[in-house]
Amino acid sequence: MGRLEDAKILGGIGSILQIIPFINIVGYILTLIAVKKISDEVQDNTIFTNMLYAVITGIIGVALVAYVIFFGAILSVFTFGFGAFLGVIAALAIGWISLIISSIFVRDAFAKIATRLNVGMFRTAGTLYFVGALLTIIFVGFLILFIAFILQVVAFFSIHEAQPMVPAPVTQAPMAPEPAATANPTPQAPQSSSKFCANCGTQMASFAMYCPKCGARQP
Repeated sequence: MGRLEDAKILGGIGSILQIIPFINIVGYILTLIAVKKISDEVQDNTIFTNMLYAVITGIIGVALVAYVIFFGAILSVFTFGFGAFLGVIAALAIGWISLIISSIFVRDAFAKIATRLNVGMFRTAGTLYFVGALLTIIFVGFLILFIAFILQVVAFFSIHEAQPMVPAPVTQAPMAPEPAATANPTPQAPQSSSKFCANCGTQMASFAMYCPKCGARQP
């Protein structure tokens, strides 16, 4: 199987597993591998880079949320529960911000995949990820994120083995052959004709009017 066929299967299965609790981490790994194969096939490393940033941002966000909640729980012992309340508020804010940042990277990666593979469903899923992340603060965003996951599954299973759009290699135009140098013949001095003196017979140039020997005027 080719890279796109592998990406189709891994990405589709991985996207389904992302929705299932407790095993969704396996889904994220499979999806990341699928995006890597697509990135290699279309020769665009920014696709995988953006998706990798999205995963890293999500992991950092989850870690920060857990830390803030834990710290707030400890602080609540000394503040009569007020620390726990602040911890929850801070954790929600951190989780929301990290989700938005992660969705931006996902949107950019899916937009490029949609262009390279001519599968517009990726662009739609990426857009819904971003919109859903923004609206999670009013909870309707979670429904939009669920729809984005469904469209992501459809997008991966819509990949076919058609020729992907890859950037054309930059080639230099062949240089025109240099014209062959023509040998310039050495100009030869025109041969001057000569004549003989009518008086003494001395040889002289044809344009001479007087003989260089006897001085007789030439006809």
